[in-house]
Amino acid sequence: MVIHLRKKTLFFFILVIFLLFGVFTFFGDKGIFHLLKLKKELARLQEINAKIEEENRKLKEEVRRLQYEKQYIEEIARKELGLVKEGEMIYQFDLPQDKTNQKKENR
Repeated sequence: MVIHLRKKTLFFFILVIFLLFGVFTFFGDKGIFHLLKLKKELARLQEINAKIEEENRKLKEEVRRLQYEKQYIEEIARKELGLVKEGEMIYQFDLPQDKTNQKKENR
């Protein structure tokens, strides 16, 4: 009977060790769930990094154009600041109003 009790105790002890090992394998700081979470975070950060690198590439191209292309600077000055060259004439036209707006005004 003593041997049978020792076997049960040993079996219970081994079972507890395996359960603890399983819990730490899945839920511990270096467990499978933590690893999956880190992989998702890595994929998200790599996507953000790719977007930032693309934006950085575009900004470098913009800087290069601003430094070396006089025509590009002129184009920006015309669009954003409304500048014109000396001797140029500017024509401004009133845009036709919507028919719905005209009907309201005629009433």
